[in-house]
Amino acid sequence: MHETLEEVQMTSRKPINGDLKVYFSLFSLLFVVLSGKVSVYLAALAIFSALSIYAAGRHYLRLMKVPSYFLIPSAIIIAFFIPGSSISIPLPISPTKEGVELAFFTLMRSYASLSVLFFMILTTSIPEVFAALKRLRLPAFVVEMSLLVYRAIQVLMDELDRLDRSASSRLGYASKRAFLRTSSLLAYSLFMKSLERSEKMNMAMESRCYSGEMPVRSEESSGYALCLVISLVLIALWLEVGA
Repeated sequence: MHETLEEVQMTSRKPINGDLKVYFSLFSLLFVVLSGKVSVYLAALAIFSALSIYAAGRHYLRLMKVPSYFLIPSAIIIAFFIPGSSISIPLPISPTKEGVELAFFTLMRSYASLSVLFFMILTTSIPEVFAALKRLRLPAFVVEMSLLVYRAIQVLMDELDRLDRSASSRLGYASKRAFLRTSSLLAYSLFMKSLERSEKMNMAMESRCYSGEMPVRSEESSGYALCLVISLVLIALWLEVGA
């Protein structure tokens, strides 16, 4: 039976609870992006992947599969087309040393950031995100836009899962040629379906008298020790490499 992202969020195991979960995820995401250290990227990817697998199991792997379709080809392009000293390999076009290094750095930074973001997505519902952001005294416009983006990601993932299962049941990935054709059709269909679902979501919110204000839920935070340990590990790696 197919599970929606909302059902996964409600049934997932949560090593961190309450507003702390949102604040810690946002802090970790910001720290990982700004650190500029491959060791921090690798540690964040390993830690938050383990937390996400503990929380939601195979659902995390399914989420990570989607951006891989874009990240890996982009990294290959970077490796081959960044100017620098060529690496001798038996191919018509050889990658450059600088390109490979930049491609690896970009790939690790992207996957590390996504692992943090997906941990929050898999364990945090929209009301929890809204409540945490509202308690930070952020402007109402910022909170509303954040919620709409967050909800759009959920809609996009649900729609992609439906299209992917439909294509698989029709042997859309039976060969390499069929895979490429199916992928291109899925990309187009996903764009059109996401617009349609977004319009329906907006109509549903308006029919429920949504005007930018949502009820705030309250939940006691827990998992402070785990957050402290993870933060210390990431900071220690950043300071050690930077020293």
